[in-house]
Amino acid sequence: MSMMLLAQACATGITNGLIYALVGLGMAVIFKGSRLINAMHGELAVVGAATAVYCVEIAMWPTWLAVTMGMLIAMVLSTLVDIGLVRRLFNRNAREESFLLLTVGLGFTFSAAVLYVFGREEHLLPAFGDEIYEVAGAIIREQTIWIVGIAAFILIGLKLFYKYTDFGLAMMAASIDPDGAATTGINVRLMRTATFALGGLMAAVAGLLVTPMIGVSYQMGPILTLKGFAAAVLGGLTNPLGALVGGITIGLLESLSIVYISSGLKDAVALSVLIVIMILVPDGILGRSGRKGG
Repeated sequence: MSMMLLAQACATGITNGLIYALVGLGMAVIFKGSRLINAMHGELAVVGAATAVYCVEIAMWPTWLAVTMGMLIAMVLSTLVDIGLVRRLFNRNAREESFLLLTVGLGFTFSAAVLYVFGREEHLLPAFGDEIYEVAGAIIREQTIWIVGIAAFILIGLKLFYKYTDFGLAMMAASIDPDGAATTGINVRLMRTATFALGGLMAAVAGLLVTPMIGVSYQMGPILTLKGFAAAVLGGLTNPLGALVGGITIGLLESLSIVYISSGLKDAVALSVLIVIMILVPDGILGRSGRKGG
């Protein structure tokens, strides 16, 4: 196999892995703040991207405004899910499987809504740039560079937010010890709602970044949820930043599987290797640092 082909596979794997990482990052943020698995997270990414597409194609809005609206809609939708539904389950002391079933059902609902509005067709957003670059023999689109840059900005910003801002520290305190946080005056309900809003934003960003490269459709949600969850678990579900390691690992496994084995088996190979890794490292690659507050 030529080095150029290997370099291209690695570049593609890293690009896809960063998208999975952003989805997994949002899931990890919600889990960190509420200890809930958000099985509708990929659908939030689709809703955000589909909203932006609608604003561009139908309403004829400028791209920057459409993208802003897509992020806002995903954040509002995620927030309303917490306020209108998740809080009710918490008030009734529902078990974990009830929350999981709730988000699974909402995921199917959101997918059906996208299908109803857009049909079965795939829709693309305008790319942030059309330039093509060659790096170490690999062809890199300008959109890929935007994905790398935005992902790095979000990861660094999130780390600083949790470590140095009063609101971020309050969110962490509310997730680690809700009763203790409440006694110090922290509004635990508000902190959990904030984690859902932040998670919705992460989902929308992932959907908006990938849509110029892969057309958005109602079918994208479950795949993004699966890959994002796998990335979050692999990196350590209690540590949002671990999703970066997990996402890139899965993305590279997929791309190298296409080169060495078969494109039809890329998902099976990547997830099989993931199972082996999780058997060897059950807490996730960065799971221990997540429990220490990292």
